[in-house]
Amino acid sequence: KNVKMAYMKVFTVVLVYFLGAVLAQQAPAGFDCKTRHLAMEFAQKIQPFRSKSDFDYMASVLNMPGGLPGGITQCFNVSYDGPNQTFTPKFPVPNGNAFYVDATKGSDSNSGSMSSPFATLEKAVDASRSAGGGGSIVLRAGVYYAKDTVALTPKDSGLSIMNHDGEEVWLSGAKRLNVKWVPGGQDHPSKSSKIYKADLSGQGVEVIEGLRIAQKRAVRARYPNGCTTDAPLPSGYVCQGNMTGNKVVDPNDGFGSDLLTDWIFPTAPGMNQSNWREVNPATPFRDTGLSFQTFQLGVGGTCGNDPMTGGVGFDPPAGYWCGNGCDGGAPRPPGCISRWPRGLYYNKSVLPNAPYKDPTTAVAQVWHPGHWASWMFEIVPQNDKGSTSDTQLMFGKGGFQGARGAYGNSGNPPSSHKMADSFFIENVFEELDADNEFFYDSKTSTLYYVSSTGPPDGEVEATHLKTFVSIVGTQENPVRDVRLLGLGFRDTALSYLDNHSMPSGGDWGLGRIAAVFIRGTLNTVMDSCTLSRLDGNAIFINGFARGTVIQNCNLHEIGDNMIAQLGETEGAGPDAYGMGPDGTAGNQPIGTIVRNNFAYRCGLFEKQSSFYFQAKSGENIIENNIFFHGPRAGMNFNDGFRGGSRVAGNLMFNTVMESGDHGPFNSWDRQVWEWLDDNGNKTVLKKYDEITGNFFIGNFYGQEAIDNDDGSAYYETHHNFFAYARTGMKNDFNGHDNHHHDNLYGYIGEGVGICGALPGHADKFYNNKVIQLTNGSYARYDCSCNKTNSCPALHDNYIYTPDGTMGNVCGQTMAQRHAEGVDTGSEVLKLPSDDVVISWARELLELPSF
Repeated sequence: KNVKMAYMKVFTVVLVYFLGAVLAQQAPAGFDCKTRHLAMEFAQKIQPFRSKSDFDYMASVLNMPGGLPGGITQCFNVSYDGPNQTFTPKFPVPNGNAFYVDATKGSDSNSGSMSSPFATLEKAVDASRSAGGGGSIVLRAGVYYAKDTVALTPKDSGLSIMNHDGEEVWLSGAKRLNVKWVPGGQDHPSKSSKIYKADLSGQGVEVIEGLRIAQKRAVRARYPNGCTTDAPLPSGYVCQGNMTGNKVVDPNDGFGSDLLTDWIFPTAPGMNQSNWREVNPATPFRDTGLSFQTFQLGVGGTCGNDPMTGGVGFDPPAGYWCGNGCDGGAPRPPGCISRWPRGLYYNKSVLPNAPYKDPTTAVAQVWHPGHWASWMFEIVPQNDKGSTSDTQLMFGKGGFQGARGAYGNSGNPPSSHKMADSFFIENVFEELDADNEFFYDSKTSTLYYVSSTGPPDGEVEATHLKTFVSIVGTQENPVRDVRLLGLGFRDTALSYLDNHSMPSGGDWGLGRIAAVFIRGTLNTVMDSCTLSRLDGNAIFINGFARGTVIQNCNLHEIGDNMIAQLGETEGAGPDAYGMGPDGTAGNQPIGTIVRNNFAYRCGLFEKQSSFYFQAKSGENIIENNIFFHGPRAGMNFNDGFRGGSRVAGNLMFNTVMESGDHGPFNSWDRQVWEWLDDNGNKTVLKKYDEITGNFFIGNFYGQEAIDNDDGSAYYETHHNFFAYARTGMKNDFNGHDNHHHDNLYGYIGEGVGICGALPGHADKFYNNKVIQLTNGSYARYDCSCNKTNSCPALHDNYIYTPDGTMGNVCGQTMAQRHAEGVDTGSEVLKLPSDDVVISWARELLELPSF
């Protein structure tokens, strides 16, 4: 499609996060190449059991163009030279009851023995319960098409569901369709001969949100079909996701739209909204920082469910950004209260095929103006700002995929008229025109598909299930010791318009639905599972959970988050269940272990997503994971609840590929709760979270090596190798007590950029090697801190610059700082050779030296 730029005025926005735009000198090509080779070596160290095919794919991504600060990748020879191996885990069948299932040879009238297997997992679960629960269900090779969620409860404690002897087992959330393709162009305004149709009457298909043809994703009919230019958008970002030939953009490749328009503004909320109340108790009180000292929550208002009063549909209808005490990177209340565009204006230059016969089938996918999130909105006949017409499309439910909203609190003042960035429209019959697009007319039960090479070949499947397995008990009566071993999960349905909450004080909106849902459990294990082509979240751990282990899994092509944890707190009332200030009941995921997982391509549909996310959860271990190719931060700690987590030995690269204001790791800590410490006493002070032994490559739009954002506190970050960032250590909006030491920062803009702190809570930065791209200052902080005895502890750092000189820090040369007893032991030196830098990285990562 020939997309024309819309008629809105394009504002010039300087994208400070894009390193190529702000750094005068790029990293040496030799360093970039050696770093990528080192990533391959490190991957083999932390996951030596991985298949050759996984490492080969990782090498191909390390060779992809893009991501080098100041220029494109200049390394194209990364390869895997390890053993030709496959990872086919085999698990012994435990003693006790064992029931066998075979999708191709079994029958639910059989006995369930190995020689007389059942045909369905559901039947085997029933048999296990009849035998007293527990035991094992062993699945033979094949594809198991689930009709409904397998709901495991406390009576299923001790149950293992596993593959047999390493065989390939898939649980599919799709429904196989019986199709007979015939020409369908006569039904379409274009009369295109490329359009085919199939009558699905009598097959029980109400909607089709996801389609698979020959095991590949098809795309709902959309406009535009992909990016049309490499020119920066008003946000400063470059559109990602191009058409290939006549084929619509693959969701794996990016958002795929640079289409712009004008937006219908919401009513700006005041300090008292309709259908709204506030929760702002005087206690708990946290006095360790200059702000974020008390709990605050808004219930209703823009978080509510009524589009006729401006509500967007959070569930529960409450959140930090709907209350009058919101703060952090935003205007003062009520300017920080979240709100979203209520619709969009269009004409033929924006949507050439509109007005649509039935616009209510459509979904608008919209970028936040700063690319902090992407939003999805239903199109409705009418909302509080008007009616859908020949010139405007009005939004109903949606926008909750990101907690912050846009208007007035996105770094863009209301006067800028900048509500959103680019967008596209999907699921509209008139936009069906590119290869691999589909549209399902639910009124006539007709499926349409575009193919320029004739009717499509291969099996046709429609996604319908959103959760394969739910393991749900209560804190008082948990599900114990359930194990999912060696299983494959694929092809769940879209969930971006299902129940989303505002999980805590961070920027995330979070859908509480996933392919595997865990709540009220003890010692749940997922080992060596493959989760692929899931259109929503992959794994969600909610409420009370202890001892959960997710290990050795392969996760890829995931529509939203890969692994997410969300706790619940009390004290905000029934209409804000799980969102109060009281976390003392312990209804949170604690002590989860996420290790040795190989993951890539998350956020295909919801861009505010990560490999790992946690909110109101603590004391977790995230170690030896490999993650690459994601639109936002690879890991996100949405708040400072409890602390005590350890992030160790992980490899991440190609993160923050479509967004900004993050690094590979991101955190916030705006909200205040209380919980019980190890001695059973109430506290608001978290334990230190530890980040150690990691290898993060901050290419693409990474802003910081570690982005400790808005109030983040008590992080011990040490012995890591961080390649590329604008800033090595960031701490802003009254964060404090963060320590960086013994790290190596490779070709960054500056070492430290931090805010002021209270006496006794200053940050620390010491024993680090900082390799800078320029001769600028290596540290920014509150230079008046000596008046309050709150200066950060900076000492014994080695700063390497192109010519061995450095800009002043707080107006002082390094010699002057030393004379005043500041920055003692720190030195400024010329850039080392690439080999020297890599040798330092090897030492940190405990790799053999050469």
